[in-house]
Amino acid sequence: MFKIQQLVSVFLQLVTGIMNVLASAKSLEELEEKIQRLVQRITGQLLEWSLSEIDARLAKDVDPGKYENKGVRSRTLVTTVGEIEIKRRYYRELETGRNCFLLDETLGLEPRKRISPRLERMMLEMGTETTFRKASTLLEYLVPGVSHMTVWSEVQRAGARAKKEAEEIRAEVFEDGVIPNGKRIVERLNIEADGVMIKQQRSSRRQEEIKLIVAYESKEEGRPLVNRKTVAGLADGSTIWEQASAKFGREWRLIGKEDIRIGGDGASWIKEGLEVFPGATYQLDLFHLRRRLTEALGFNGDYYQAVAEKILELDKQGLEEVFSHILKSTRERTRRKRIRDLRNYILGNWTGISDLPKEERLGVIEGQVRHTIARRMKNIGGGWSSRGTDHMARLLAAKANNELSRYSGSSGDFKREKITRVLPSRIVDPKSKPSKEDISRWLAATLPLLEGPSSGQMWVKYVLRPLTSASYLIA
Repeated sequence: MFKIQQLVSVFLQLVTGIMNVLASAKSLEELEEKIQRLVQRITGQLLEWSLSEIDARLAKDVDPGKYENKGVRSRTLVTTVGEIEIKRRYYRELETGRNCFLLDETLGLEPRKRISPRLERMMLEMGTETTFRKASTLLEYLVPGVSHMTVWSEVQRAGARAKKEAEEIRAEVFEDGVIPNGKRIVERLNIEADGVMIKQQRSSRRQEEIKLIVAYESKEEGRPLVNRKTVAGLADGSTIWEQASAKFGREWRLIGKEDIRIGGDGASWIKEGLEVFPGATYQLDLFHLRRRLTEALGFNGDYYQAVAEKILELDKQGLEEVFSHILKSTRERTRRKRIRDLRNYILGNWTGISDLPKEERLGVIEGQVRHTIARRMKNIGGGWSSRGTDHMARLLAAKANNELSRYSGSSGDFKREKITRVLPSRIVDPKSKPSKEDISRWLAATLPLLEGPSSGQMWVKYVLRPLTSASYLIA
């Protein structure tokens, strides 16, 4: 597969490079970095040679009655070992007229893609954890030349793929009428939803609301939710609920299921879930209820306690009487408005408050919003475009589901059996063994270091020169 000259060249490059780095490095950090770059460059060269050899062997395996060789084309691929250039044959399929690169199809490489699948996956992992600029800075330690705009572009492409998939799944169920066949059957399914406002830039709207929907089977104090599935995006209520229903339907058997409980803060879009899940019951999230109570009645502990007691007793008539008393006793206009809004909020969500006993109520969505969306998009991120908001939300949901890798560019079919079949049985080509005269001329042409200004250095005279002896290399 490899010629002896190639392997000797790699070995000598490594030895020469290490000695040069040892002689020139000014610190251990610089020494480490330069050695890493050297090994990357040599690894990239070996990878280029290997792919070139596979392409040549695929050419020998081609049926000339099926494909016409149209010459050689190059493509650049940025990988975790640096930038490599792949030279491969370009074919035209005679029967269909389709143009193709057999090497690309064998490796599963997408057309016109410059980022390798592994590097793209790293970009997605880091881009969903920290800012694009910080992600590119960290990646620079591994691969030079990765800009924050490159990370941003890959995240946008992956987010677009996630959005397209969500819409295709939704259309399959709600437009084509395909019934999803979930594999899990559970006694009860809990679904909670909430929205989070994200600051916008270059937009007519200052903020956009990401809608987050989380389904799970059960919860225990201090432990992860059991079989959690997350859906998020920038969409209207009916669309996001249909997308959630289609996705959840692939996980759980939902047809004919009655015990589905939907929890939220009382927003109208959350209650639209009751239309998508017939027979489901709605609960008001206690976190949001407590927050509204504090905002409206925090100025008076007695008022707060009186309202809380009537809610706990599920005494709707008594609650209305307490609110009437509080409004009569409050003169300040702004406070009166907050109290009326609170009264309307509680009474408008009374069914969601009273449906279940306290020990069975939901209440995890606030933490899910914080960890899934807000940590990256509010605490770390700056301003977002509308499209970027939607794409990132969908990727963060995929990450919460441990599905982020599905949206990287590594979707092609890597034909391992085909590669194994065309690989040679021997690593080194036995026909490539040169004579002493051949290798001496080759060394003189490729290693001027032996005769140049550094030829008198100790490591050249006593390390490199003996290693490059023609007798030693072809013995």
